[in-house]
Amino acid sequence: MGEMNDGNVSEMDAHEFAMYCKRWNERWNNPQTEAERLVYEMAGNKKRKTNQEWLDLQKEVQEFLKTATEEDRKLIGGYTESLCMICSAIKEGLL
Repeated sequence: MGEMNDGNVSEMDAHEFAMYCKRWNERWNNPQTEAERLVYEMAGNKKRKTNQEWLDLQKEVQEFLKTATEEDRKLIGGYTESLCMICSAIKEGLL
């Protein structure tokens, strides 16, 4: 079976890819760790957040990162920039 290496697909047929996507979606929609939950809240949660909910989430992420493992930092890292941009826009009265 083809493997997923650092997010790259190598020699995976359509069925294997479909099964990988299914497993990934199940994990995405059912976060198992605090880091996964925070990523879901930053990027995957379809519920529209109020400005205050975004600001509260930013504080929650900042607190989490104070004691997060390197693995959790890597998981969250790609999403914090967007969160910071949203919260900056809120603070500047643009949203």
